[in-house]
Amino acid sequence: MFRKSAFTILSFVIGLALLLASCAPPPTPETIIETVIVEKEGQTLVITATPAPTEPPPPPEPEVVTIKFTHLTWLEAGLKVMDEAIADFEKQNPGIKVEQSVVSWGEAHSQFITALAAGVAPDIQMLGTPWENEFYRMGALAPGDEYLPADFKDKFLDSALHSVVFDGKIYGIPWEGSDWGFYYRKDLFEKAGLDPNKPPTTWDELVDYAKKLTITENGQVVQWGLEIPAGGWEGDDYFDQFLWAAGNDIAKPNDAGVWASTLGEPSALQAFQFYYDLTNTYKVMPSDVVGKTWEDVKNDFVFGKAAMIYDGGWTTGVIVDSAKDIEGKWAGAIPPAGPGGKPVTLGYPNTLVVTAQSKHPKEAYKFLEFLQTGSPSWADKYCLAHASFNWTKDYVQSDFAKEPLIVPLAESLAFSKNKPYAPDYEKFRMGYFIPAIQSLLKGDITPEEASKQLVDAFNKIHGAQ
Repeated sequence: MFRKSAFTILSFVIGLALLLASCAPPPTPETIIETVIVEKEGQTLVITATPAPTEPPPPPEPEVVTIKFTHLTWLEAGLKVMDEAIADFEKQNPGIKVEQSVVSWGEAHSQFITALAAGVAPDIQMLGTPWENEFYRMGALAPGDEYLPADFKDKFLDSALHSVVFDGKIYGIPWEGSDWGFYYRKDLFEKAGLDPNKPPTTWDELVDYAKKLTITENGQVVQWGLEIPAGGWEGDDYFDQFLWAAGNDIAKPNDAGVWASTLGEPSALQAFQFYYDLTNTYKVMPSDVVGKTWEDVKNDFVFGKAAMIYDGGWTTGVIVDSAKDIEGKWAGAIPPAGPGGKPVTLGYPNTLVVTAQSKHPKEAYKFLEFLQTGSPSWADKYCLAHASFNWTKDYVQSDFAKEPLIVPLAESLAFSKNKPYAPDYEKFRMGYFIPAIQSLLKGDITPEEASKQLVDAFNKIHGAQ
């Protein structure tokens, strides 16, 4: 009886305890206390403390997209601006990194071809016109209409858009460029009895002035009347304008739509003859210009070894920055007109294009848009560093374009022309055109031989025979 009652009471107590436990508030989380025993001046101190809570791990770093960018900047001032532009872009876009590399003008085309063939083309490539058309036909360029604002094209001159817009789509942006200029030494004009404020305006005057400005001492020419670069890859850059001034197109599509040479026409022969005569008949230009680049000719001009030169428009800024001792002693002018009665010069914007091999076209176009945004834009600053033109409507109305040394270049934009957009023009000019021009200047071939050789070469390359 007692055992049964005791069991009943025990069961009741256990049940009550379980019931109370179930109704009790949850236990307070255990607080971890750290105890440290420290001996100080013979006394034992017990110090307890609650450690700081453990910080949660930082969020993972966002993935960084790397854009590879190849350009052809050759002036230190331009390189500095490009570095600053990239740093600014990366600051504003921490998820994008721009990795730049620089190649020379003489190697850029072949290097890009090689990179495309190997499948390692950069995301963005700087091109010289008319290369864009060639690479567009190859399918090597990526359109950017879906990445750029709808009104983006409105800021550019129409002549610039021809370099990047094909079949209604845009494949990059117009970039820094220039037209080719004519320069003369005013102080040397005065010494020769010529009016320093009246540069030659025709081919005939050019020859007449050059004869008066060519000075010989002890059987050696110490001052040439004229120099035009013909070395390296530049030979046709300067000869093209003489062909155009004579009324020749160099090449154009025939009735079948195939590009064919016009260098066999009388107008071309007239230009070939004029160029030949400068070194071989009139002897007012040294034949060693076949080994001189724009910079070599610029140096001869600065040091008084050449009284008149044709050179790239960027030469203006280079002389201003590096040749203070001839300040006020030189000037630029509209190029002398040819037989057609009108001046012509080479002029075009270089371009920055996004390649079809790019895995990041959105980010690439974001960078290109960034370069042409703002007033002044980074593109404006880059062009000012080269004393050249950003082919936007605002830039050609800028204070820079109104500076006295720049005015002839700005005015020349209206009659500047582009090289033919023939698909294999680069192959023709590097393999045949430039060597023929150099041979012509050295007197190794006649104008007639140059004409025939080039017509045959161009037509064979383009299948126009």
